[in-house]
Amino acid sequence: MDMMELPDDCIISILGRTTPWDVTRLAGVCSSFKRAAESDVLWLNFLPSDYKSICGVVEKLAKSGTVKEVVKNLAAGVFLDDGLQKFVLLHRSKGVCRKLSVAAMDVAWGTDMRFWKWEHSRSSCFGKVAHLLAICWLEVCGTWSCSLPPGSYTAVWRLRVANPQGGRFYFLSWQKPLSFTITTSDNQELEKTLDLSQAPGKTFEDWVEFEVGTFTVSGEGYSVKQVDIAYGIRETDCTYWKGGLYLDCLTLRPAGCEEDVPPILKDREFTKIRGHPGVF
Repeated sequence: MDMMELPDDCIISILGRTTPWDVTRLAGVCSSFKRAAESDVLWLNFLPSDYKSICGVVEKLAKSGTVKEVVKNLAAGVFLDDGLQKFVLLHRSKGVCRKLSVAAMDVAWGTDMRFWKWEHSRSSCFGKVAHLLAICWLEVCGTWSCSLPPGSYTAVWRLRVANPQGGRFYFLSWQKPLSFTITTSDNQELEKTLDLSQAPGKTFEDWVEFEVGTFTVSGEGYSVKQVDIAYGIRETDCTYWKGGLYLDCLTLRPAGCEEDVPPILKDREFTKIRGHPGVF
């Protein structure tokens, strides 16, 4: 039997096991695939289990009229909370990557232009980043309330350091490691340090993703659970000044979905760091 002779529901079931990107390409192969690609039943397979809590999909369906448009919006990235949060549909896993802009965080002395500068950046996930000029007490913290289905999630900071090893301006050097912490409302605690003084000099010319750790959301099936996350970055040794740090966002993505993010720079890996190129 030729595959094109299969009933439409069988073809929809087969295509539903691929990705939205695959379906878009396959729709140009034959009329059977194109017909299946126009079915809302097929595109429902690509919506994450917590899509209603993410972007008010009921309202989006009312405006667009098709589930395909909702999937398209999620794939392009949906901004919420006046542009301070972003949700992106992952390429292969059907999960959602959640991002929180540094502009939504409590940055110590963040409004004082002597210490911090807020800059526009085309390579930022939100278009604006926090640039640490020079400071002795570094603290960035806050809480993030998320609706998450059961599973494991990895917390990742996106950051960049212009001059990690000091150069001729000694106050830009980092003599102590940065401390990253994540605490969930069910008392799961993650902590990891990043010693910038041990990083190769050119590594931080690009944005990097620093993984703090993985936590688990308990539950059954596809039920969504409200999780409050307290996060922080600290380096509070006031005996010296440090600077040159750029912060973009904090990301939560389903654990084990590394294939959905840009590839790491394998030839420039070093302990605790995994990064990908970007143009500031």
